[in-house]
Amino acid sequence: MDRHQFLVNEYTLILSLSEHMLMLANDEKWDELVETEVSYLKAVEATTVLPIAEEISPYIQSQIRQALKTILDNETQIKELLQARMNKLSVLIGQSVKQQAVNTTYGHFTQRAVAMRDQQ
Repeated sequence: MDRHQFLVNEYTLILSLSEHMLMLANDEKWDELVETEVSYLKAVEATTVLPIAEEISPYIQSQIRQALKTILDNETQIKELLQARMNKLSVLIGQSVKQQAVNTTYGHFTQRAVAMRDQQ
């Protein structure tokens, strides 16, 4: 296999991982997404050390260009899904903080009422 076909195969692997990550994000499988991202980043890193010394044919360039376009589109969609998840978590954390404040206030009120009843 020549170096250029190897390069295409590497981008195809990255594309496959990217599509899998998008599927996981759509299914809200966040832990699995993070695990897959490690493999994705390793695959991306592997392409940075591949030597490209010769002219790449237009056909190979086209294959790589299409893979990169899809990968970038997938990344955009994943980032949007992650932002929506972060917004949802932010709302849940805000609700939790408010609930904790209510519980604390109610607890103080209850303790005072018990103390006042005991004094009577």
